[in-house]
Amino acid sequence: MSTPLRNDQQGMSRREEMTVSSAAMADVPWGVAGAAGAVVTGADLLLHLMGGHLGLGSSLAAGTVALFSVAGGSVVVRNRASRAARWARSNPWRFAILPGAATAIIVFVISVIGSSIFGSAFTALWHGAIAFGLTGAAGAIAGSRTSGKNRGRSY
Repeated sequence: MSTPLRNDQQGMSRREEMTVSSAAMADVPWGVAGAAGAVVTGADLLLHLMGGHLGLGSSLAAGTVALFSVAGGSVVVRNRASRAARWARSNPWRFAILPGAATAIIVFVISVIGSSIFGSAFTALWHGAIAFGLTGAAGAIAGSRTSGKNRGRSY
């Protein structure tokens, strides 16, 4: 798959950034990310059941955050040679928009079933913000760890 990538990254449109982010997400170990989401969903559901109520929607939302945080974090932490992955590593906060937005969309759909639109939108936004923050922080930390190695390189 060819990934459009300009030399001047500051001049990329939001659409081009999302295209490059999507290409970077294509190389995610989805089995590991899915397992993390399943473990978090199960643990959260178990805690809800121990408290005496069934919180399936909130457990699925927590699992969605884990799924996309692990998926996005794996892109910026792993050393993949694709241009899209290099762009994601050098622009972790711009890349983190995609996992955060995907989380928000899925959590909105999950939570709109049992709540009002306003409550669902609020829930989706804060879950998306958590996924955005975790992915961006993982990229920023991993980037600071490797910044000495990549000095002088232009992606």
